[in-house]
Amino acid sequence: MNIKHPALLWSESEFQSHVITLAKQYGFKQIYHTADSRRSNPGFPDLVMVNPRTRRTLFVELKAQSGRVSPDQEVWLDALRVAGQTAMVWRPSDWIAGLVMSTLSGMEMRRARA
Repeated sequence: MNIKHPALLWSESEFQSHVITLAKQYGFKQIYHTADSRRSNPGFPDLVMVNPRTRRTLFVELKAQSGRVSPDQEVWLDALRVAGQTAMVWRPSDWIAGLVMSTLSGMEMRRARA
């Protein structure tokens, strides 16, 4: 029997809701999401999250499990990375693997320094 994890079936909107809830639990106080992407620059990441306590800002593009990153999104993410920002794409499989929690909690940064 082939049973899929329920998170793999999340829409981008459902996934975003879970990410925002978890981000708030980890102290991200400022969370920005463009309500109407038709009025913003093409490809700008879905979420900008700021944690004043840890002085971290994350730029995150969220995708449903089978969603594709557009060329405009890649340009934005690459430019942010080159500028020294943390910019990434997350999918529900990243939630299951613990990457979302690890990133929001700062655990991945502590491991990188060790």
